[in-house]
Amino acid sequence: MLARSRTEGSVISICSTSEQESGSAEASSAHVTPKKLRTFQSDSLLGSPSGRLSSPSPSKSRPPDDVLSPPVRPTLGTTNVRTYAGKSRSFLVALPQSQAGSLGLESHSQGLLDDTGTMYGESQEDDFEMRESYTELRERWGVDASEDDPRPLSPVRASPSPKGKGRRKKGLREEPPPRLLPNGMMNDLKSITELRSKGERRRFLDEVGYLFEGLDAKCGLGVRRGSALEIATKLCDVDFSRRAKAADFLGRAWEVLRDAGAGNGDKVLDAILVFYAALVARDSTALLDLAAKSDFASTLHRTLSSLERSNDPLWLISTDASTTEIKAAGITKAELTLLGSLQRIIRKKSGLFEDTDIVSSRLLISQALAVAPPSAHTISYLPSLLHSLSAEMNSLPSRVDAYISGLSLFPPQGPSSYLDTPSLLHLDNCLRLLDSCLLGSWSIPVEDIPTQAAMLTELREQGFVKALIALCTTCGIIMQEQQLADHRAVASKCIESALRVLINLTHDDLPWCQAVLDNELSTAAVMHLIVMAQRQRRLIEKRSEADEMGDEDADDAARCLDRMCLALGLLTNLVQSTPETREAIGDALLDSDCPGKRGCIRGCRCPGRTSALACLAQVYSQHLSSASELDVVVRGHMAVLFGLLMERAPENQRTLLGALPGPSDRDKLGALLQHAQDFTLFYVTLTRKMAESQSEGRHEDAESMEIEGGGYSPANRPTGVFRDSKGEAVAKGVIAFLRKSREQCS
Repeated sequence: MLARSRTEGSVISICSTSEQESGSAEASSAHVTPKKLRTFQSDSLLGSPSGRLSSPSPSKSRPPDDVLSPPVRPTLGTTNVRTYAGKSRSFLVALPQSQAGSLGLESHSQGLLDDTGTMYGESQEDDFEMRESYTELRERWGVDASEDDPRPLSPVRASPSPKGKGRRKKGLREEPPPRLLPNGMMNDLKSITELRSKGERRRFLDEVGYLFEGLDAKCGLGVRRGSALEIATKLCDVDFSRRAKAADFLGRAWEVLRDAGAGNGDKVLDAILVFYAALVARDSTALLDLAAKSDFASTLHRTLSSLERSNDPLWLISTDASTTEIKAAGITKAELTLLGSLQRIIRKKSGLFEDTDIVSSRLLISQALAVAPPSAHTISYLPSLLHSLSAEMNSLPSRVDAYISGLSLFPPQGPSSYLDTPSLLHLDNCLRLLDSCLLGSWSIPVEDIPTQAAMLTELREQGFVKALIALCTTCGIIMQEQQLADHRAVASKCIESALRVLINLTHDDLPWCQAVLDNELSTAAVMHLIVMAQRQRRLIEKRSEADEMGDEDADDAARCLDRMCLALGLLTNLVQSTPETREAIGDALLDSDCPGKRGCIRGCRCPGRTSALACLAQVYSQHLSSASELDVVVRGHMAVLFGLLMERAPENQRTLLGALPGPSDRDKLGALLQHAQDFTLFYVTLTRKMAESQSEGRHEDAESMEIEGGGYSPANRPTGVFRDSKGEAVAKGVIAFLRKSREQCS
């Protein structure tokens, strides 16, 4: 290392004597010293030709009589070189004793001793040791290496050694030449792994560390509430949420919130916790990690089971409940202030809901649970879901009766309106959860299937079908009422979810089919859904032909087709399981242009009403002229449905053949037969592919269970098995009936 010290005079004298004895031969072969180093006293230290430094005047040798004379100090005033140590600066380099011979210093080794008797080079041995730089150390240990870095990982290079510079350590590879990457492969965007490796994760956690300190269990309740509210507020920001995901902040924050008492009964902390879960649910991938925690689903389901409209704090604040109702819910003034702030944050900053949606803790919970993977739910969570779903729909039958009598569908906004106002978005979330459970997507082992069946039986006996039919009727009214136009999108999704649940419940299940058929609104509601969905879809298609169709119209047309197909599926289940359905449909009257007014809720009263079978035949005829693949499937499905309605029902057969297009009954039956065959082939192919995909999924699950050490047994295998054998048999039976009927017509 360079030493900032003045040169000792004794060393200069020794060097001068060494130069005199070296002779003129050495002087003539010495290298010329760079001009920048000639003016310093230390230049005369080394006289060997192999050294870097030489005398100030290498072309002239001193006479013998000048040996004892002191060296002439060069004039410093004539140079322009500036040093950091003033007018003089030494460039002495510490040399090891082992290299003294090669530098011609053996004869003067005694003169290089310091006051303690140690050689000068030996005393500076530590300075000579060349250590690895930070760059080399980082490359050796792979500090900057990223597991998804497209650049090749640099091999570990040998650190320089004082005794063998340039030598490689044994077993180390030589660094390959850099690889050039194509344009566009490297960009400024950083992956999550790179963000962690570059230090953003640590800096982010340092920035938000004070929030965790405020959530310590030793802190006061007010401090914990304030810190929890600040975390939820910060997470509303999309950039903060992205950085939190990259820093593994989300899982840690959940644990800290739980340790602070959230989810254990405190109204403010519980509301903040469910809001936090709903914020994380904006990103389904981020929710996967959070849902993997053992207490995520259990905490949310436990909180959901304890909430109703009468004690939901956010619901009471959003619906402007009276002070009496708020006190009855056990909400203090301090809690009311914090909950009011939280409700405003959810409404204005989170972006979770539309302005027309009523914010509630129940809605936040169902929003998070609906996005969570279905495998996170178990049979123990089904009671809380069914309780919340039933409690939300209990008021709907009475609201439908009030609407039929001339009152408004929902009560006007007021202190007591919260009791009769359902949350459609919460209902849609709960119905989607129930649908996934009925499809077998939940983690329910085989031995718990009887328990699930018992819960569903109890649910049916409590009037669940009546509430579901009332929900479909209510949503149909919302889609017709101009004053409720802001709620149409949610009502449309809610109808689809309700129909899916009804299809799953009535699939090859006589008690559920009988419960649906016994409801006075079911037949009219299903027929209204089919006819009105087809009418709305045709109106959108007419606008499309006139080049007046927008993106929203395309989405509406797709939803209309979905509703009609779901309603046809429910009607097919009913006709297939209960023979009474054939008579009910045959006796029903309906106008294909019925607007669905109050008086037509229980049954159409329009002057132009005809048989419901004729209305179905009209819908079928409108799909005959379309070449769309979806329309082909719809008319094939309706052909199978007509076969079920005509079988063992001569009156229905005469009515349908009279309403269907075609020159003769034989031709009409032949068209139905062809469409039913096409649909059956499509149905069989589809169900087989779905069964194969489910089989592959079960095989992958088995492999993952074996890898994790849990084994694979019937107790933990997925229970969702697609049932296609019964449907295929029914379709083939209809084909046989139609073929026989066509032959009889000849």
